[in-house]
Amino acid sequence: MYPWNFEQEGAKQGEAAWRWLAEWVAMPALLATPARPLAEMGSPASHLSEAVREKLSTLLGLSNLKQDLAERTRHAGTSAADRLRLRVGDLSRLPDAVAYPRNAEEVLALLKLCAEVNVAVTPFGTGSGSQALPERGTHVAMVTCDLSAMSRLVSVDMLSGLARAEAGITTGELARQLAAQGASLKGVMTGTLGGHIACNRQIPWLYGARLVAPEGMMASGLWLAPGSQGTLGIITSASFQIGALQPATEYRRYLFTDFASGLTALRDARRHDLFQGKTYLWDAGETHFHHQMDQMGRSPTLSQRIGDIHRRLKHFDQRAAALTIGFGGPRSEGLRKRFNALAKRLGALSLGSCTPDKVEYRDQLMDRGLGVETIETTANWAKLPRVYAAMRASLDRAMRARVPRQDAHGLVLGEVSDASHDGAKLRLAMIFPRMLGNDVAQAKDLREEALKALAELSGPEEPLEEKLKRGIKQTLDPKAILNPGVGPR
Repeated sequence: MYPWNFEQEGAKQGEAAWRWLAEWVAMPALLATPARPLAEMGSPASHLSEAVREKLSTLLGLSNLKQDLAERTRHAGTSAADRLRLRVGDLSRLPDAVAYPRNAEEVLALLKLCAEVNVAVTPFGTGSGSQALPERGTHVAMVTCDLSAMSRLVSVDMLSGLARAEAGITTGELARQLAAQGASLKGVMTGTLGGHIACNRQIPWLYGARLVAPEGMMASGLWLAPGSQGTLGIITSASFQIGALQPATEYRRYLFTDFASGLTALRDARRHDLFQGKTYLWDAGETHFHHQMDQMGRSPTLSQRIGDIHRRLKHFDQRAAALTIGFGGPRSEGLRKRFNALAKRLGALSLGSCTPDKVEYRDQLMDRGLGVETIETTANWAKLPRVYAAMRASLDRAMRARVPRQDAHGLVLGEVSDASHDGAKLRLAMIFPRMLGNDVAQAKDLREEALKALAELSGPEEPLEEKLKRGIKQTLDPKAILNPGVGPR
């Protein structure tokens, strides 16, 4: 849904509302670049042979092997390059089929069969930030494995404070099923259980995970599955820490004078366990972007005008950073007061209650000649500011070198979330004016530059560690059918 109402405000006002973003990226205008309707696209042929297709259908059941265009496009990669290909009707990088196994035994049988016939397998939803669909490479075809049929809460043990669930369960469904047992997850999860584990290395609430690889099943514990990105095996279930069901979490938003102050508040709040639920900090770019997009096409209300005046009087300028934080549980009122005192010491302004949900504007931006790519990493509290500054500068340079006109540039927006006692996750989004006609290559180059910059910051792996990773991959997936070309972190 668009965040403005064209019918009430008029298309003219909606068009004018984009001017600020065009000026921000130094473009004369943002051109309309709508996606080609799926109905106009012809379905590309599958690379699966009839014999392999029959074997997969026999294994999973005919209804659990999907090959129609809608399913294949829905399971294509989510990187900017993959999305741009789909928007212009380039279907050359689609998976050849989508498999829906119903249990761990079917996952194992699927992987063994694919290894036998040289078919690559990519688990759905295991990318970091945005997921680029792996290259088919030397494999004859590619199948995407979707675990949405495996979404049961298997067990709840309140005495030990542990529960186990299948990996395809979503955040909302896990919360609902735990609540029915009087329990709640002792932490924050996004997406599906298996996907969250596969693309995060630091998961404080994780107790253990079961990994299925072409060579068999194993209980990987905490050392193999987190951050594996689906290259070592498919996570089929996991056990995790739970607590008693808590009252609804209240979310509040604070505005800090700059990103550094907000980061200090988030770090100290986590160390003193002052919050529960989703909590994230936006840097100045992300804060300004969401403020403008939320107002797009709508005249500001009197309270919004007063709020803007108040912020200016309090010297909150373009460097201001917004923090959304949740307070829950029986001590929520006391925790909120303690955080208010902390925020006040750091010069923050309370903006009151808010919703924890964020509006994603990727499709709207792509409709206006812009591209969006994201990259994520984790860092400890000491390194995080340096990693943020270095990555932001590197991504800015990369976008300035690939623009449709001289002096144009992109935007780097930063968000810090999943705060633990040791560190947090850093998500950086690149919004860039597309080089129309060459935007797929542009997006691919930017992603590669981002990953290269991240690798340089991380430093080279120790030779023994690199050798160990190769050995594990060779043991679990000797024919390298899982997410070829991605590589475990």
